[in-house]
Amino acid sequence: MAGMSMEEYVNAYYGGMLGLSKEYGISKADDPLDTDKTTYFNTMFGAKVFNQLNNESDVFKLLPKQPWNASGWRVLTGRTTSASTPAGTYGIAEGSAFPETDVPDILEVETDMKEVVTAWDITTKASAMSTADDGLGNIEAFLKENASQDHMYYIDSFLMTQNGTLAGNNFESLDRLIGANSEVALTGSGSQIAAGDLDPYGATAGNFDRDGGASDYLDSQVSLGTVGSSLAAARTLSLSLLDTVIGDALEAGAKYEDLILLTGYDTLEVIKQKINTASNATWRMMMDGTQAGKNVGGVKSMPGANLDTRVGYYDSIPIFVSQHVPKATLVGGTSGISTGISNIYLMDLSNVFFKVAVPTTYVSNEDLGVTQKLAREYAFITGGEVIMPRFNTHGKIRDLELS
Repeated sequence: MAGMSMEEYVNAYYGGMLGLSKEYGISKADDPLDTDKTTYFNTMFGAKVFNQLNNESDVFKLLPKQPWNASGWRVLTGRTTSASTPAGTYGIAEGSAFPETDVPDILEVETDMKEVVTAWDITTKASAMSTADDGLGNIEAFLKENASQDHMYYIDSFLMTQNGTLAGNNFESLDRLIGANSEVALTGSGSQIAAGDLDPYGATAGNFDRDGGASDYLDSQVSLGTVGSSLAAARTLSLSLLDTVIGDALEAGAKYEDLILLTGYDTLEVIKQKINTASNATWRMMMDGTQAGKNVGGVKSMPGANLDTRVGYYDSIPIFVSQHVPKATLVGGTSGISTGISNIYLMDLSNVFFKVAVPTTYVSNEDLGVTQKLAREYAFITGGEVIMPRFNTHGKIRDLELS
């Protein structure tokens, strides 16, 4: 073959020159090796797993944390009164007797500590084989990291559960806590809210009954659409809605430096558009790289608010976003019956916190003699409850549609 030209070589390989194949031992392959031969080639996936999930869990991080030092608290709901005047303090004539005495109204509130658990186990065989063949490698580390993300993801989803769903053994929902009697006739998921569904902490706090009528101390500052039979009418967001809720919360006793706004990504875009078209430049949203754990517009973030996220402001109030913020079911408007855009929550961080009984803890049981099975058990545990000692300094804007 050393003396063959390229043309002779090609002709010989494809049988174009009779006799050359025999002379030089060259012939066309009838069964070439290609990548369809599964015994020769197998796809390798590798140990790297590319995450396609949004694991953002900022709501829990926003809540200030306090230790669980008691299961109850007391609430001052009314001032002292007198049989003679609306208030127990007033001027009297010379030499007259003191006004009739009274004591302020105080309610006792009790709530239970909740425990949220994310558990998983790994068989001894799966653990041994994870580093063999094309396994994930250190499967224990992979599942631990995944479980820690899921644990916080679901805690955030519990905190933002729509108000028509009772918390049960999950942490209480901010959408239920930041509520009002006016929502009783509305829906959160297409069916009318049942009696008691809006009562903070449910049956464990019998003094908190929002079904009984409007209340100065039980009701948050809730802005909602026109009430239909069981749905609210769709409406578009305006800056005046924000101004009204903020003003009502301030009048109830909130302080600017304690307030934050929480909404979803869709509603944030609407807010930005509304502000950018407003004529008053002082209301412009400022988007910058400031981290939430630092001073934001002169306001310090509260403990637990160290978020790696960009923060905008409205009326000097920082805005945070979460994928878990609920959307109301709407009737009317431009889209018929549909799901609206995310609610907006005005939160007074001086009057809401997560009371920690069990800090988020990783536990494991790797003793097969204890598990009594060929598997090792693991879990993340968080114990506590969301406590809102005051409701009327918080607010909510709901029943919004994309305009």
